[in-house]
Amino acid sequence: MRDILIVSDTHGRKERLSELIEYRQKLLKKDEVLTLIHLGDGLSDLFDCNQYHNIISHTVRGNCDIYAKDRTSPSGEEVPVTRLIYIDKYKVLITHGHAFSVKIGYDEICREASRQGADMVLFGHTHLKILEYIKKGSIRGVDKDLVLFNPGSLGSMFDGSFGNLSVSENGFLFSHGSYHNIINK
Repeated sequence: MRDILIVSDTHGRKERLSELIEYRQKLLKKDEVLTLIHLGDGLSDLFDCNQYHNIISHTVRGNCDIYAKDRTSPSGEEVPVTRLIYIDKYKVLITHGHAFSVKIGYDEICREASRQGADMVLFGHTHLKILEYIKKGSIRGVDKDLVLFNPGSLGSMFDGSFGNLSVSENGFLFSHGSYHNIINK
């Protein structure tokens, strides 16, 4: 089983991200590596957490990641707005969501995910926790089933939400968590 931490919209709450990474690393078995996906708007929060080892991160740029520090990774690479990654046998489109107008609906992002052959799409921007299963043909231009997942906002003053994706040979499971319930603050 593989567990992946998914965060978005940290918006300067670097301490929350840091504490969540520390918490998740304590749960790892010897020689395991934490996989983290940051869906934008607060990339500098992640890049400032450079003291952590045994972490693999996948990042995309959000609409608030406008400064050079937020647009380039510590290795100097420009962070894209969308990225297609593989998690085991699943093809995953990750994006912040602003480029697909997710605040007014999900049709555009679903069509893009379908066009790229994705099995799931992870996005942020709305600050709302979302888990939806989209059936093939339910949206014009969507020619395969896919899963939409938004972890919410770790930077939110209310629940400070994040997501988890557990993947095994039998399938996958998404869940939401609350920073305040984990860290007790």
